[in-house]
Amino acid sequence: MNSDELIQRYQAGERDFSGVEFRYLELSNISLEEINLSSANLSRAKFQNVNLNNANLSNAQLISTEVENTTFRNANLSHVNLEGISWQNLDFTNADLTDTSYDHSTIDNSNFTNANLTQMGGFQSTFYNCNLSSANISHADLSEVTFDDCNLSNANLSHTTFYDVYIQDSNLSNADLSHAQIKAMSGWSQANYTNVNFQNAWYLDPQDIPSDIDPDEAGLMFICAGSNLSGKDLSNVDLSEQEINSANFSNANLSGANLSDTDLSDTDFTNANLENADLNGADLTNTNFTNANLENADLDGVIFDNTIMPDGSIRSDEEE
Repeated sequence: MNSDELIQRYQAGERDFSGVEFRYLELSNISLEEINLSSANLSRAKFQNVNLNNANLSNAQLISTEVENTTFRNANLSHVNLEGISWQNLDFTNADLTDTSYDHSTIDNSNFTNANLTQMGGFQSTFYNCNLSSANISHADLSEVTFDDCNLSNANLSHTTFYDVYIQDSNLSNADLSHAQIKAMSGWSQANYTNVNFQNAWYLDPQDIPSDIDPDEAGLMFICAGSNLSGKDLSNVDLSEQEINSANFSNANLSGANLSDTDLSDTDFTNANLENADLNGADLTNTNFTNANLENADLDGVIFDNTIMPDGSIRSDEEE
């Protein structure tokens, strides 16, 4: 369907265009408020000065689209693929962007106030001069993402994974990073992190948190070889391909954790909960699992060498 037909049918009162093929669609200076474009293919479309407030674009394909001066207030963009987009001067106030993907994307000068970006995925993407205040970005997976001169005050970033994330000149005051997984994060010296909640967040390198933050007072956990994490809640943590030998995880909750291909030699898991944990390919040489819960744990390819099993028996068969 082309733009002329879409506009004609919309102006005639039609609103449901779900699942329609719209590739290379070009729209400008028009209101399409409350339109239903769910599951539509809008790849490579170009929108300029379009009103999409209260629109339904859930599950739509928006790959490589160019959008500017467009409003998505209260719109539903959940489960949308935004790979390769170039968007600027947009308004997503109160929009639902749950489980959206922003790989290789750029968004400039846009407003995400109170938007829901839960479970968003971002890879090699940039947000420049964007307002994400009070946005929900929890349980997100951010890899090689830059927030340059962005407002993230009061944002919910709890349970989010940060890998090679840059926050230059951004405001994170009062943001919630509780239970965050900080694998690599930089730019703190040029950011505002007043009253950030780091409770139960963990990090792998001291350079990944502000230098003037006391990890113990902030409730941060430093995970490395020899760390004492006894009794900590690390459920669903991703520590794959790390070196955490000689650590103490006794009485810790590691249910659903990803510990695949990780060096866990000489580590104490006494009374720990590893139900549904992924230990595929892990090195368990001299590891102690006395009274630990390994129910439904993935032990494929594991190195067992003088490993104390939950029942107290010793296992030494190199791998299973």
